Amino acid sequence: MRLGLRHTAQGLCRRVKPLQCERQAAGFDLMIFANSYSERWFSFFHAGIAESRTVQEVDFICACAPFPGFRKVLDVCCGMGRHARALCSSGYSVTGVERDTAAIGRARELAGGPNYIQADVRDYQPEASAYDLAIIMSQSFGYFDDATNRDLLRRLGMGVREGGRVILDLWNLEFFVTHQGERKFDLPDGIVRERKWVEDGRLFVHLDYPDGGSDDFEWQLFTSAQMTSLADSVGLALMVSCTDFDMRTEPSPAKPRIQFVLERRSA
Repeated sequence: MRLGLRHTAQGLCRRVKPLQCERQAAGFDLMIFANSYSERWFSFFHAGIAESRTVQEVDFICACAPFPGFRKVLDVCCGMGRHARALCSSGYSVTGVERDTAAIGRARELAGGPNYIQADVRDYQPEASAYDLAIIMSQSFGYFDDATNRDLLRRLGMGVREGGRVILDLWNLEFFVTHQGERKFDLPDGIVRERKWVEDGRLFVHLDYPDGGSDDFEWQLFTSAQMTSLADSVGLALMVSCTDFDMRTEPSPAKPRIQFVLERRSA
C-alpha cells in the first residue's frame, strides 16, 4: 500500500535526495512517500503467510466482536483480503478498503464474498455509524504524522455505531526500543537485509533486497497509556490491550506486536 508521510526538514537529508533537501530548505512543503509495499515486499514477505496465522488472527477478531452482534465489518488497509475472506466465511458482511491497485486487484480475483473499495485511507470517510466493527491489521495504522493518524482513528470511530469496536494490530514500541539495529532474512529467493531504529516514538525500517532494490517504512507507535489517551480524544474507549492475539495475554516488552480493542462511547 503506497502511503504518504509528511516530514519536517530536521533529520530529513539523510533519507532523501540532495535536490529534495534543497527544495525543503528553500521553504517548499515536501511530501515523502514511504510505506510503499513494493512487489518485492509482497514476494518476499506476504506470499508465504501461513494459513494458521490468518486463522489465529481471525479467531481473535471473532472473539472481540462476535457474530451476529458485529455483523458489518470494515477492513481498512485490507491488502489482498485474507482477513476479509475469512470473516466472510464466518458469516460477517465485510467491506475492504485498499489503495494499492495490484493488491486490491488480487483481492477481487480471489473473491470470497467481501466488497472492495479502492481508496487512500486519508480520503476515505465511512458513513456515520455504518459498521459494527472496523479493523486495521498487520501494522497498517500509524503511517502518518500524529495529527493525520488521530484524524484517521476519529473517522473510523465515527464509522462504527455506538458500542461498535475498532481493532488495531500494531508493532509494540516497548519491544522495538530494545531491538534496534541490523539483521538478515535468509529466504528462499535470497537474503534480505533489514535495518531498524526508533526515534521520537516512531519505528523506521529499511530493507535491502538481493537485486539491489529497497523499501522504507515508518510508523508512529503507541504504549497502552498513549493509546488510551488517543482513543479518548476521538470518542473511543480502550477495552483491551494484549499480545499474541489473546485477550488474556498482557502486552510485553518481549513481544513485537500489540493489539488494541477500542469501543465507541455513547454520545
